[in-house]
Amino acid sequence: MPLKLVIVLIIFSLFFTVFVIRYVIKRKLSIQDAFLWIIFCIAMIIAVLIPDFIKIICSYIGIKTVSNFIFILGFAILLFITFILTSTISIQKSKITALAQEVAILKHKAGK
Repeated sequence: MPLKLVIVLIIFSLFFTVFVIRYVIKRKLSIQDAFLWIIFCIAMIIAVLIPDFIKIICSYIGIKTVSNFIFILGFAILLFITFILTSTISIQKSKITALAQEVAILKHKAGK
């Protein structure tokens, strides 16, 4: 991998990590969600600094090309993120329903 590309990818990962941390500090992102993104950035830095590591994983799993592994890994990460977000939405939906019911009960009691 060319040195310029390695430097650009590492700088991108570091900037993205700082971006995520700033969002946590501003309370626009929860620490649980930020943890996933920071792990992703660390994995990207490791993959850039040790490219043979990915080749070893590919040969161990039985995948012929690194690009196929990256594609499968990206798809798996997106699937995992989608599942986490769906779970969060489901929990929020049930909390909103309970809150709306509680407000309706309180309005009904206050109206009597």
